[in-house]
Amino acid sequence: MAAVASGGLAELHEAAASPQARPSAAQLLPVAQSAEGIPRLERLLLAAARRAPRELAGAAADLVRAGGKRVRPLLLLLSARAAMPGRRARGRVPLALVAEMVHSATLLHDDVIDDGLTRRGLPAPRVAYGNGVSVIAGDWLLAASLELALRADSPGALEALVRTLRQLVEGEARQIALRGKTDFTSDDALQIAHLKTGSLFAFCGEAGALAARAPLGVVTALRDFGMRAGSAFQIADDLLDFESDAATLGKAVLADVTEGKPSLPLAIALKRLPPLRQEMAELLGAAPETPEDELRARVRVFAARLSRTGALGAARRIAEKERDAALAALERVPHSPTRELLAQVARALLSRSH
Repeated sequence: MAAVASGGLAELHEAAASPQARPSAAQLLPVAQSAEGIPRLERLLLAAARRAPRELAGAAADLVRAGGKRVRPLLLLLSARAAMPGRRARGRVPLALVAEMVHSATLLHDDVIDDGLTRRGLPAPRVAYGNGVSVIAGDWLLAASLELALRADSPGALEALVRTLRQLVEGEARQIALRGKTDFTSDDALQIAHLKTGSLFAFCGEAGALAARAPLGVVTALRDFGMRAGSAFQIADDLLDFESDAATLGKAVLADVTEGKPSLPLAIALKRLPPLRQEMAELLGAAPETPEDELRARVRVFAARLSRTGALGAARRIAEKERDAALAALERVPHSPTRELLAQVARALLSRSH
């Protein structure tokens, strides 16, 4: 991948520092994606998906073609540049592909676990190809990511990926164990956010620094940055479940409630207003023959009562603390325009609408 001209980074930095700073991710990230070569990465991702066995390639390729914010590969590419300003980080592009392939694999698996019908505004691959194909396609992407990480030849990156995959599985297992329960806590929800989302963001920061052969202190700082930024990103996603609409979000809203998933806003609300626990239990235990319109109406009433507890604002404040911790970790990274861009991206993750 050709090096980005310094003028492109300067323009990006100037835009981030303008009076219109704090844009949504949808406004900021496409500019950064263009500067970091994400359009080329899209082609590489699609080519990688198409290399899957014929029986699996359709599901993997459809998910890649559906698009996405590509936050994870973007953060990895930026972390590699910020870790050692002026040094070309060999292996950063394969590792950026690894980050998005792992994320895509988790989406294929999540849609099966959640009986998801839509993904990125389109029918989920499991709808078109079946649960079995979606699961195995996800497995193939994980296997391919391990092979690609090995070929990237960045010392420590493969070990970091293996550790991340273990954390992702632990997070999913913890979420499944708490699914359908009403006695989970904010600590439970934060732990799942750290494991399921923060860990892959942490890999992006760490692997980028490893590709740049950065000092240990910088590697650790960018890993910490990713963990905290990813946790903030997940809490923002939890909030979108209550604050967005299906057309904008690209998937069903209020899914955390209807699927019994533990999330931070839910945990805070259930603690502040204990009667909500019984209401949620009744929603989750509704008879299969309950009319869909009636169930949706009951969920909306539940969400309105939850909102009045102030749980959404409290969850957003915790997300802001996670973001601030991410920004503090960045202070241990050499000052550069790219470091400042990473900070702006971290801020934008809390301003997104999808």
